This record gives sequence, C-alpha cells and structure tokens, in this order.
Amino acid sequence: MAQPAPVRTQAERRASTQHAILDATVETLLEIGYAKTTTNEISRRAGVSHGILFRYWPTKGELLAAASGRLLERLIEGYRRLDRESASELSVKAAVERMWDTHQSREQAARTELLVASRTEPELAAAMANREPHHTDEVLAIARAFLPRFAELRDDFEALAIGVLCSMQGAAILAAANPSNAEGLRACVIHTTVVLLEPLLGPERGPR
Repeated sequence: MAQPAPVRTQAERRASTQHAILDATVETLLEIGYAKTTTNEISRRAGVSHGILFRYWPTKGELLAAASGRLLERLIEGYRRLDRESASELSVKAAVERMWDTHQSREQAARTELLVASRTEPELAAAMANREPHHTDEVLAIARAFLPRFAELRDDFEALAIGVLCSMQGAAILAAANPSNAEGLRACVIHTTVVLLEPLLGPERGPR
C-alpha cells in the first residue's frame, strides 16, 4: 500500500514557493531578457498569483535583486566547473579563450542586463553592489588556477586579471549587440591580451 506523501510545514511551503518564483525569474531573464521580463510572465512561469509574488517581493526591483543572487550562483558554478575540467596550467592564450567562452553564456548576458538596469533600480543596484565582489573573487580564483605561475610571479596579477576581465565584458556586450562581429571581437581580445601579458612571464613562458 502506497504511503501518503509527507505533509509539509508552512515554512517549507513558503520556501518552496519562493524558490519557484526566483527560478522562474532567472529563467525569464535568460530566455527573453530584462526588457521583456514582467511580473505577469514570472507569475505565469512560477504557477503563482500576482498576490503571492508581491507578498514576498513588493516591487519588481526587489524581486530582481533577490533573483540576481540565484543568477550569480549559476555563473559561479560554471566557473568552478571550468576549473575542475582544467587538468593542468594553461597558456595565456588558452586561459583567455576559456574565459571568453564563459562570457558568451546566457547567464553572463542576463548579468550584464541587470548591471545596466541597476543604474535606475535602487534595490537592484544595492544587491549587485553587494554581490559583484564575490563574483570578482571567483573569477580571480579561476584565473589563478589557469595561470598559477603567472599569479605567483606577478604582484599585480589581480589588477592585470581584472583589466582583462573588463575588456572581455565590454567586448561581450558589443558582440551581443552585433553578433556578426563576435568572432572579430574575440580575436582582438585574445590577441591583445596575449601580446600584453606573455612578455611579463619572462623568458620561460610556460605552457603553450
């Protein structure tokens, strides 16, 4: 005889509903973008009423601020997976190619849209300001894993890595706006980074 399903507590039901709303928000951002993301669409995807949604997050800005945390979790897991898949130290070129690939994901595109939107959304701006340092730390950790000797030799490794990251983010935005130019931008970022960074390693440049 089948056992009856366990009865969930009110707190468990509340948490499940909140998770469903946050997941629906992230998926909406990923699939149709910030501009088309509405509370109507999020409610529909989450299978809840508007009243339930606004009970937990009274404004769209607060909801997106909460969802930004879930989005960054997904991004960071992608970085860590990339680290686990890298068996040995990479060349500068290979490391930059891998990091470029991470900036072509839907998660990165959604993160960029939220960063731009935060200019006029105070709740979102506060959330992104709090979470971005953790995101940067994770990217730096991946950079160190890819280029351990470089990180050991250069006291300015973090500054160099952040500079490369910023150039990638800017190029990724331009590539999103003009996909036909994506390969050209990728080549420019990789070439420029290799030309600037490889000489800093000295005569023994490590993996090729």
